[in-house]
Amino acid sequence: MNKYDVKDFSLFHTLDCGQFFLYKLREDNFYEIINGPSKFIVKQEKDILYYQGISKNDLVSFFGLNEDIDKLLENENDEHLLLAIEKYWGLRLMKQDLWQTIISFVCSSASNIPKIKMNLRLIIEKFSCDGTFPKSGSLNNLEKLKECKTGYRAKFIYSINQAITENPNLLFEISNSDYKTSKKLLMELDGIGSKVADCICLFALNHKEAFPIDTWVKQIIEKLYLKREAKNLKEIEEYIKSNFNKGNIGLKQQYLFHYARLNLKSQTATKNFE
Repeated sequence: MNKYDVKDFSLFHTLDCGQFFLYKLREDNFYEIINGPSKFIVKQEKDILYYQGISKNDLVSFFGLNEDIDKLLENENDEHLLLAIEKYWGLRLMKQDLWQTIISFVCSSASNIPKIKMNLRLIIEKFSCDGTFPKSGSLNNLEKLKECKTGYRAKFIYSINQAITENPNLLFEISNSDYKTSKKLLMELDGIGSKVADCICLFALNHKEAFPIDTWVKQIIEKLYLKREAKNLKEIEEYIKSNFNKGNIGLKQQYLFHYARLNLKSQTATKNFE
């Protein structure tokens, strides 16, 4: 079993914060992780990670362990953000497989975490022969996608799969572009709006300037910052642009999102900004 010393890292909060879905906790406290074509196990005991099935370099990259989050979040004086950071310290942004992340967050539209996990597990069951996530271009059966309980999202997944099949370089272009270009390319695909594109940019492409706005982020801005209901989404966007424009705003967003999801009662739990 391989070991890796970590600092300022919580495996639990990092996996549990809504940025990643294909993990399962075993009875021996190891997490089984599926990330694209790779499948590995990992567990944390204090400041040591025990892992198998993945290289050290890939482990570090996947969990963002080369980032100094203490430095990224220093000099922060936002009382709400500081509370979230204190409560969930060690949460890090992951760098996930792009194709898996695209499908994951298309499934996330107007959904919830247990259902997203179920959709992805069924996709693996129906389309994979080795238990890893199906390769890009392989989700080419609309009826089988519907059997994965993806609902109206099935046609989006099918369409995105066709787009990748017709343009095999598209994922490379998305991966190797700046934030604005990556987001634009993603939003040209069926079923991907601003929020989903920002999630993909943040969790797969390491574009730290992405700040996904969903129901929970909307509620935390309204309840804790504006102290009133926002007039529209644009007002939320303008507030974020004016007040969260320094440092790693994507990481800050994830701390706030995780705090809101676990501590604020949702009034519109199924609403989602796509």
